[in-house]
Amino acid sequence: MITTEMDAGFFVRITGVALLYFAAAQVGLMFAVVGNTVTLVWPPSGIALVAILVFGYRIVFGIALGAFLANAWTGLPVLLAASIATGNALAALGGAFLLQRWARFQNTLNRRHDVFVFIILAAIGSTTISAFVGAATLSLGGIVIFGEYASVWLKWWLGDMMGVLVIAPFLLVWFTHPRPDFSVPKTIEAVSLLVSLLLVSYMIFATPELAGHGYYPAALSVFPFVIWGALRFGHWGATLVTGVVSVLAIWGTTQGAGPFAVGSSVDSLVGWCLFVNVLAVTGLLLAAASAEQHRAQAEIKNAHDELEQRVRERTEELAQTNADLQLEMAERERLEAALIQVSEAQQESIGRELHDGLGQHLTSIAFFGAALQQQLHDRAQPEADAARRIVELINQSIDMTRRVARGLYPAALESQGFSAALEQLADNTRALKGVNCVLNTDPEVHVSDPLVAINLYRVAQEAINNAVKHSQARHLRIDLTCINGHHRLSVSDDGVGFDPERIQQAQGLGVHSLRARASLLEGCLEVQRNTQGGTTVAVIYPVQRGSSVSTDKNEPI
Repeated sequence: MITTEMDAGFFVRITGVALLYFAAAQVGLMFAVVGNTVTLVWPPSGIALVAILVFGYRIVFGIALGAFLANAWTGLPVLLAASIATGNALAALGGAFLLQRWARFQNTLNRRHDVFVFIILAAIGSTTISAFVGAATLSLGGIVIFGEYASVWLKWWLGDMMGVLVIAPFLLVWFTHPRPDFSVPKTIEAVSLLVSLLLVSYMIFATPELAGHGYYPAALSVFPFVIWGALRFGHWGATLVTGVVSVLAIWGTTQGAGPFAVGSSVDSLVGWCLFVNVLAVTGLLLAAASAEQHRAQAEIKNAHDELEQRVRERTEELAQTNADLQLEMAERERLEAALIQVSEAQQESIGRELHDGLGQHLTSIAFFGAALQQQLHDRAQPEADAARRIVELINQSIDMTRRVARGLYPAALESQGFSAALEQLADNTRALKGVNCVLNTDPEVHVSDPLVAINLYRVAQEAINNAVKHSQARHLRIDLTCINGHHRLSVSDDGVGFDPERIQQAQGLGVHSLRARASLLEGCLEVQRNTQGGTTVAVIYPVQRGSSVSTDKNEPI
């Protein structure tokens, strides 16, 4: 069933091509210049080439049939008609083969490469086959004398070239390009082009005054319309303008008007043929160049759009990554805050146990020891001095326990406030560490948030411990000030000093704790070398973070 349908379709195509070839041949033979068979207007050559390019090589049978009928119709003997038909079919077959197999030709004519190979291989090259076979057949058949072979060959070749350059491009555009769908402004422009072209063409090719004087430059007036059509309307514009000009030019020339009308009708048609061939080549090259330009612009736009899409996608990825990082940082800060709170709660619990548990227990032991020492003293026992020494040691342990408990849990923060807790820290430093420690607080600074207070206290505590342990300091100073809407708690020493860069890059637990507590306060940690020796460790945080100040001082941070 499928084979039958394919055979029927193939038969229809062959028949259609043969009839179209025959009809076009009749039009061309109306302008015969040598007998009834040689003409400078031969549309069938373009029809034959396009038929093979579009429908395949088997369609050559339809071309041969149409050519045979057309030549036999002129009254030529059957053998001569068959010979000329063979030459016509071989020319179309050879041109299509060279274009497709050797030049990688594309039927759309959208590349200048395709236009050049179309002109060279099909219009100029393959048409020499039909011209050679046709002229030779007429010479051998006695239709023309051998002395006119070159003239007949040239006219045959120019006529076939005209059909390939003028008719074939229009048919290729018809089969490969979508039909124009113009907007209203574009339609107005197309109508303006057509009207202007018809008017100018009529003035040039229908003017009897231009005939017989060789005013060929007048025909150049139509080239701007070819450029207009090719650049604004692409291949459709170029081929249609060429077709309209060709029809009007040959009509005027055959009527004895226009610049190509000279004394001899043959010379008139030769001039017309050369003109329309050049016109067709110009239109095809301009249309191909315009198509390449539009294609390049489209590729650039696509590349630009693709790049913008990639940038948007990358930006979205970065934004998502940044959001995830912000969430991770927020979660980390929350965990650090929770860890610090748990640590503070644990230290508070241990401090309370030491103060209320072990401290009270040692106090009870001290009371019993004192009573025992008094009894031994009353009895004048020599062990009274030993008992007194035990009571002194127990009292010292009680005092040490209370100081350790205060370090773990500064109860003064709740009962007396942040400044009192710092003062107590300075006292403990002087008493336990043997280092002179001075506290300077701005009376206008009030730390009311318990979380801020405990974190600042731990910062001061950690900075003092580091200074005592590593800097060999003899004097320490704690400063709490307010500068430009920020609170600044600093601990300065007169020790051997640290390298601030190494301190900032350090990954130890103490430095990490200082940074974490500064971050919890939405502030920053600063480590500076003092001009007179020693180091200053400071935490700076905004006043709004749970603190208040009566009056800001206009000093640099």
